[in-house]
Amino acid sequence: MIDRPHSGYLLPNGFNVVSTAFEKVVDQRHISHFSQEGECLARYALKFYMNGTRNAWELEQKISNVCLFVDRPPQPSPRDEEITAWLPELLAWARSLTTSPVEADALAEHTLGYAIEHFDEFRENTDLRDWLVGLMMERRFGRSSNRRPH
Repeated sequence: MIDRPHSGYLLPNGFNVVSTAFEKVVDQRHISHFSQEGECLARYALKFYMNGTRNAWELEQKISNVCLFVDRPPQPSPRDEEITAWLPELLAWARSLTTSPVEADALAEHTLGYAIEHFDEFRENTDLRDWLVGLMMERRFGRSSNRRPH
């Protein structure tokens, strides 16, 4: 497996680069990893890395200029149909986080199931897509499912 731009895989060395840059920016901004801004930073860090920014310092510089928190108008709580409408995008995310289509399908299914069962945890001022991607990252990387609001 080769860790190259657009390969869809993130090897341990790459994970260390992304993690280092992400941690520095989160610490500089004094924000929670689980905040909307923190999740946005994580997505951009992965995106920039997978598109060729492989140096931790360069990656840190790029993500330090994105995801500056902006208040969004409140959104209504999602219904099951709204959550399941995101299945195609969640499958694409799952494929980028796993090594096999079977694992990707299972991850997307598990994420959707969790979201539907726990949509009472959805905060009304949170973007539904951001919340679902955050849940998927938690499922994949084993973070606690008890997210603390910050």
